[in-house]
Amino acid sequence: MINLRYIVCGLLMMAMGMSSCSSFLSLDPTDSVTEDNFYQNRDHAYTALIGIYEPLRSDFTITYNPIALSSDIQSDDAYVGGGSASDMINWQRMARFNARPQEDAVRGIWKKCYRGISRANMMLAKYDGITFKTTEETDKNNFKGETLFLRGHYYFELLRFFENVPLITSPLYSDDWTNSTQEDPKLVYAQATTDMLDGMALMGDAVSADQSGRLSKWAAKAELVKMFLFYTGYYNESALPTADGGTFTAADAMAMADDVIANSGAALMDDFATLFTAEGNFCKEALFDIPFVDNNSGSWNDTDMGNYQCAMSGPRGWNNSLLADGWGFGTVTANLVNQFTDEDLRAKSTFISAEDLIQMELDAGADPNSLSLQPSFTNTGYFAFKYTTHAANKPAANFPNNWGQNIHYIRLADVYLMAAELHLKNGGSKAAEYVNIVRERAGLSDLTAVTMDDIMSERRKELAMEGHRYFDLLRQGLEVAKTQIEKKAEGLQAPTMEDFPATGRNSADADYAVTFDLTKRGFWPIPQNEIDLNSNLKQNDGY
Repeated sequence: MINLRYIVCGLLMMAMGMSSCSSFLSLDPTDSVTEDNFYQNRDHAYTALIGIYEPLRSDFTITYNPIALSSDIQSDDAYVGGGSASDMINWQRMARFNARPQEDAVRGIWKKCYRGISRANMMLAKYDGITFKTTEETDKNNFKGETLFLRGHYYFELLRFFENVPLITSPLYSDDWTNSTQEDPKLVYAQATTDMLDGMALMGDAVSADQSGRLSKWAAKAELVKMFLFYTGYYNESALPTADGGTFTAADAMAMADDVIANSGAALMDDFATLFTAEGNFCKEALFDIPFVDNNSGSWNDTDMGNYQCAMSGPRGWNNSLLADGWGFGTVTANLVNQFTDEDLRAKSTFISAEDLIQMELDAGADPNSLSLQPSFTNTGYFAFKYTTHAANKPAANFPNNWGQNIHYIRLADVYLMAAELHLKNGGSKAAEYVNIVRERAGLSDLTAVTMDDIMSERRKELAMEGHRYFDLLRQGLEVAKTQIEKKAEGLQAPTMEDFPATGRNSADADYAVTFDLTKRGFWPIPQNEIDLNSNLKQNDGY
């Protein structure tokens, strides 16, 4: 794995002599490392590259804001949960499509992405002047390819959350960023598409074990397919544009997804549950892992290398050999639970019921009048079980921040289902084959033919609580998204163990109800602090 200690050095060096494309990156040099004396050789380029990777795991720059959970709470799969109606109030508003431009969560994602873009722009501007030895040609290609791909990735993340964003492809100095304007989203997508295509042409086929955390060309191909499906679905287009005026077509996307499946070397894990244990980090199914490490110092200020989503999702007040104490966010909807049949092996690794947790306490001899499990706000009786406080992963310092469980941003099962969708829509022959490969691992029987509803249902169950569902709904159309999201309370029951409020609903009916605001078109507001500092930026519709 990339040694994350070196990121600190990378961040310092990336900052020297460099102003930002937004106010939050305006940093002054603090030592003798400068832009002029840094980008000189292979080692400098490697350090800079790590600095470009670093924001992938920086969803907590301003506040606790894991990006997968941020999108899931807007879908029909999860409520915010937490301790009360005011706990993570920014999420409580966002989950009801009433986000404010001043939200820390909104500002954090914007800041994270432009930090990565700014670093990538500087690297690319300096690249031709970096001296690589003749024995370092592979690194020379890989480093540039990864930089291009990561810039495309950060733009895609911005586009999915904000839509209307500035397109910046070169370093900005002094106050140049105040001249930035929002670009037509189509042109930003075109640049992201080209960055990914150009990047994958330079990236390697594989990453050595001691470099786990860096990405191969197969990650770039998988994400380009994901971007194709979102763009063409949301905007009802037939192809992605490219920066040279060309297109990346459905046939291109289908061939690329097939290529990943056939030639990447990735394979499904035999046991679905293993994906979300310590053994799942950088496993054979992971095409794009976002790495986290347990490096606890015991300080609340030392939070930026671990997976905060684990701490946030764990049941409140709970602590045994299965799960450690968490904060009870992301309560799983009964609507999602009810999608799983009894035969589906994925269910037990996707959620766990409060009833089962309480029964564990009772079986261990606990006093029924003093049980530890506490209900979350908008409690449903179900907790997420993928990214959570698995006791086997508990941070060594017994401190809640830095859980060392990777986020599987894209794994092969996702690609199988994207490929199935492309085959079904575009005359391919493998839609049922690909869906059945995913279903077979889940212990389910084969389908003889598949529909788009089948594929979307399979995506929901396979990828639940991994940050995909909200975007899958948006790309099916805003009316579809509205209908499905507003059903999230469907199936919600009263407690099944009536003496224990942690097993069922504990809030008013209105707390579970959600209205999807069509005027906002599924996007977040542009951060108000950016608009205040740059009058060229315009607020998104509905805010």
